[in-house]
Amino acid sequence: MFSLGAGTFGLLCGITLSDKLNIDPNTNKNWINLILPPAIILLGFGLDMNMALSNQIGVAGLCTIIITIIAAFSCTLLISRILGIDRLEAFALGAGGAICGNSAVLAVAPSLRLTSKQTGSILAVINILGLATFLSVPLLASAIGFEPESAGIWAGSTVHAVPQAIAAGEAMGGDALSLASGTKLTRVLGLLIVVPAAIIYSSGNGESGNKISSGISRIPLFLPGFILASILSSFLIPETIAQNIEHLGSLLMVPILILIGLSIRPRELLNVSKPILIAGSLSTVCIMLASAIALVILM
Repeated sequence: MFSLGAGTFGLLCGITLSDKLNIDPNTNKNWINLILPPAIILLGFGLDMNMALSNQIGVAGLCTIIITIIAAFSCTLLISRILGIDRLEAFALGAGGAICGNSAVLAVAPSLRLTSKQTGSILAVINILGLATFLSVPLLASAIGFEPESAGIWAGSTVHAVPQAIAAGEAMGGDALSLASGTKLTRVLGLLIVVPAAIIYSSGNGESGNKISSGISRIPLFLPGFILASILSSFLIPETIAQNIEHLGSLLMVPILILIGLSIRPRELLNVSKPILIAGSLSTVCIMLASAIALVILM
């Protein structure tokens, strides 16, 4: 029922040790830039593109995923604008809530040119909210009276991190586990849209000229690698091998989050993340309500 996850634990450990170790932020940034691309590419092997068209997800699952993504971005951007949060930070926060938590934030951060401090604050909030949804969805699904099928789709479409979404589905029993897994992995497909969208969105802050062209030149190399990995795992590589490769990517995410945590000072985090926490919390409530209403109507 309860698991912080290695990535979340690593981020918290990094933040806790940041004052004591006092590592040069540029050193952390260089290591992050070195490890992040292969980690994202390896995570692509865990995405089966056939899942989106399978009966396991169905119309209800796909509609719920789409509603979740739209609600996440629209609510986050609107609330962030009211609270005066930087538009690029708001986009990264929306990506984390809409797609796949830490991985989505880290995937869009280079294109948005966020600092380690900005990225760390968003990751901290995403991890807090991911833990909150992971704990609350099984309890709320039971209170609402969702069947295991509906509960599994709800977990997959609202819980931020993949392992926590799967664990939430397992806690609810029946078909909830397989549906939570399938829904969540299908939701990860949004990375293929969100990363290029981040490039175009961030180009609005640049100088005049052909901003979109300059944005395209900044496309991270891991994006085509992620797509290729997904294609290989969906059509060519045996499932067990693809899962083992994806697991390696999950392991690489842990040192990345530790390094980001080491770039954050706890006192700075308390000051920086308060508006982001408010925006993320309100957006998460909107996401859960929107997806729950969709499931009530569709199933």
